[in-house]
Amino acid sequence: MRNSIRQMCRTPFKLLLLILLTAGCALLLSLGTRLWLETGKQLRQAEETFTTIGMVQQREDAAKISKFWDAGLGIYSYGNSSVYDQILEESILDFEGAQYLAGPEKRPFYGAYLPDFALEKDVQTQLTGEFLAEISPVEDCVPSEPVQVKIDRVLYGDADGSSKCWFCDHNNPNPRPMEKGKTYLAYLHPKSSNHTDRGEVIIECVPQITSFGSTQCDRQGNKVRGSFADSEKPEQLWYEEMLEEVTEDFYTSGRGVYWQNYIEAKKKYDKTVHVLPASCLELLPSFHEKEAVVTEGNPISQEEFDAGDEVCMIPQEFAQRNGLRVGDRISLPLYFADYGNAPGASGQLLGLLNAQGEVYQTFWEAEYRIVGIYQYTPFMEKEDSAKDLSKDIILIPAGSVRASDEKNILQYGPMLRGTTSFQILNGTIAEFQEAFQKTEYANFLEIQFDDNGYEQVRKELKKVRQTALLLCSTGLLASGAVVFLLVYFFVIKQKRRTAIERSLGMSKKQCRGSLLYGIVLFTFAAAVGGSLLSGSIYTQTKESLQKENSQEFSRKYSTWSAEETGEEELQTEENTPISYPVFSMTAVPVFLVLLMADLSWSFLEKNLNAPPMEFLTVRE
Repeated sequence: MRNSIRQMCRTPFKLLLLILLTAGCALLLSLGTRLWLETGKQLRQAEETFTTIGMVQQREDAAKISKFWDAGLGIYSYGNSSVYDQILEESILDFEGAQYLAGPEKRPFYGAYLPDFALEKDVQTQLTGEFLAEISPVEDCVPSEPVQVKIDRVLYGDADGSSKCWFCDHNNPNPRPMEKGKTYLAYLHPKSSNHTDRGEVIIECVPQITSFGSTQCDRQGNKVRGSFADSEKPEQLWYEEMLEEVTEDFYTSGRGVYWQNYIEAKKKYDKTVHVLPASCLELLPSFHEKEAVVTEGNPISQEEFDAGDEVCMIPQEFAQRNGLRVGDRISLPLYFADYGNAPGASGQLLGLLNAQGEVYQTFWEAEYRIVGIYQYTPFMEKEDSAKDLSKDIILIPAGSVRASDEKNILQYGPMLRGTTSFQILNGTIAEFQEAFQKTEYANFLEIQFDDNGYEQVRKELKKVRQTALLLCSTGLLASGAVVFLLVYFFVIKQKRRTAIERSLGMSKKQCRGSLLYGIVLFTFAAAVGGSLLSGSIYTQTKESLQKENSQEFSRKYSTWSAEETGEEELQTEENTPISYPVFSMTAVPVFLVLLMADLSWSFLEKNLNAPPMEFLTVRE
């Protein structure tokens, strides 16, 4: 071995050439191999970590323009609302070419009456200051402008101890006259007065359109008929129901009975928490987008969803207000189902009475075990149709409700982004859209996809993988050429040296050692050096890219995010017998040494098998 090394050192230029070229090949091969393996791992992690969901919304067929009278300004204001000729069922999403991992599903939300719990509504109800009261005018009047009335009795809410107030039938273009000595019932909302000619009026009480009517529907979306529902006035005359005269038998017959039921329903609704039945957490856009995250305990598992176990997840603020912890149990008496609104929609106008004018009764009650507590923090303001969660909403498996809500459907409406979703394979959005556009309902639905940035991440990783493939290919071609060149210099061109050694009595084995030991040793050293250098370059490049990307992209879309995937990457590396850096820096030197040794051995054997005298006169 010593003689072999000494012989190679006598030609320093050739030796330097061997070291530099071999190190360069090792660098290319090691860097390319590691990039290929790392990007492959990250692509697999992306497949496991990222999910792709579609959120469905039915397009409106027309827009209805409604006008509202403003008595203070003396003008009409206008607002738009959507009109649907037909409510489409989610079953139309089952078309040829659609391959779902979960869903599609249209989720209702339930109402659970929890009188003994502290709810977010408790504060909201106090802030609005709305109240239902019997009032009587101080004198005969027409309330087209503020008139003084006495507050005789408050049936719901709080008038803050006031015995009088300024009353104005503000949104009625033709208010009915009010007579002194008569009593009227109205649901009042105190608001700042905009009657500029009445400087003495600071606050006026305005009758409000309430959820007094019935919006009960069946499973097909048809309005349920009944004694109360059929007695309702057309929508354009709703304002006439905002002020009713209280007669002697008002509360024992007719609409007075309905008003008493409404008061009971309103008080019940004020202590109602929303309950969302789901079949998979990933189908909920807020959990998919990481706006809602589990802070204590565990999320409901897919096994629990599929089995319909009586478990639940509760919001963090709700848990704190009521001293609830993971493992506690909570009874949820469900009494209505809303198939019309998204759970977080604001200003929901619901008919709290059924078609018969009665309060909805409990259709399912069970005790649910709390398995997780979650925090909901929306990243940005959303349209009402996209608000799939609200501040106080409890999540349960849909299969845990084992009773029909057929007679308790408060409202029915079209598919909305906050209520209807499905999950498909990552990377198949284009294929899905192509198949969907061939269906007859393509123009009636709008589908918004969210893959958490999977397509972007995969695109970037594939670019890196192409670079890795290019490096590996270049490294392999260069390695073949370099090894052949070095074998030519250090083996093929050493025929005379081999002949001299044989003539001096050295055995074939000794000749092999004299020539190969040095080549293998220097090749291995150069290859190891090149591989170590590639590791340093890889680390520096990765850190530079991470710093650059952290300024351009959200961390929630990064497969290198320390918070999201750091633990997964560590577990993967622990479970791998040899990590990718060690593998690339070990396999490449071994490959180059074996390639060098194999070619050198082949050509050396030819030299050894030839008669020594044949090469003694050859000039090299």
